[in-house]
Amino acid sequence: MVNEPKYWGSWKGRVVKAIAIDGARTWNEVRDQTGLSPKSLNRVLAELFNAEAIEKHGEGEYRIAYELYREYKEFDDAGCVSTVSKPVLVTENEQRNLVSWIDSWRESMGLDFSLQPEHFYLDGDNLNNFSIKLIENAKKEVLVVNPFVDQCSLSDTLWKAASSGTQIMLVTRPPADRYDDVKERKEKFLTYLEDKGVKAIRNPRVHAKLIVVDRAVAVVSSMNFQSSSSGGSSWEAGLVTKNDMVVESIVDSILALEERPENI
Repeated sequence: MVNEPKYWGSWKGRVVKAIAIDGARTWNEVRDQTGLSPKSLNRVLAELFNAEAIEKHGEGEYRIAYELYREYKEFDDAGCVSTVSKPVLVTENEQRNLVSWIDSWRESMGLDFSLQPEHFYLDGDNLNNFSIKLIENAKKEVLVVNPFVDQCSLSDTLWKAASSGTQIMLVTRPPADRYDDVKERKEKFLTYLEDKGVKAIRNPRVHAKLIVVDRAVAVVSSMNFQSSSSGGSSWEAGLVTKNDMVVESIVDSILALEERPENI
């Protein structure tokens, strides 16, 4: 068994993977591969430079230190990297457009909260409507963590987005219910999502409820992807953020569920 390479399961590891495995060479290519904000990417690169893990060559191209490069190549050759979703290429302009969309959504709903703090609160129908519209506006990637998934208008956005070419990753619990027919229905829907192109990861310890779209906007709430929750039978509430550092921290946690699921 090949040992896990240094930095794996962290932003440093994703930057190294982007350069060593995915073919990123320049600062812009690494940023597009990882989705990190300029400030965060510069911080990660500085830490890797200080650790002598990377160096620059030629016209601003990055190269990985030989021993570290070999670790990642061996990990890749062993098939360990192939289990991780392909890199998402979200441009800064696409992220800015998504953030700008929030303003038009807010106006269309007649809501008057301020976007200045970069976080805002939603509940009930507004939370459900925003989450649906946010996923529908995805250009490249949707990351979802939710323990309870069944067919409803919110969960249907996942297969629709996947069908249009958006990369979708869903981390959820394996369906479990005291009624066999309900359990079978939920498992059948998960299989349907997978057939439509959704990458579904089953982890029995998941209980968080998270949505991140294009690594630019994140929703942290109590809402499940099933009609009894998103449809209004129960009152749900949550926070939406467009703050770079907060969104990237959430993305980091979700990607770690895929890269190192045993550590949850």
